Amino acid sequence: MVLTYVGYFHADGHFIADNSPVTIPAMRRAIINILDDEVIETTTKAQRQSAALNMFLVTLNAIDDEPIDEEFDNIMSRGVSVREVDL
Repeated sequence: MVLTYVGYFHADGHFIADNSPVTIPAMRRAIINILDDEVIETTTKAQRQSAALNMFLVTLNAIDDEPIDEEFDNIMSRGVSVREVDL
């Protein structure tokens, strides 16, 4: 008998099935086909937010101490509010 499961392998080697929980029996012969048609995002929202914040901080650190221009200084003197960020 041949059982077929669709899913992906996590970075730590665990198999994640698309539709239902799968228990793969130990010491069974298996044929594994690795498909090259899509890349599945495996990072968490917290990891993406952390990466975005790190990129933001690196960019801030790259700015010289000299003001960019007078218009920018005027905008910044009024304050900046960030309400929502989509990653």
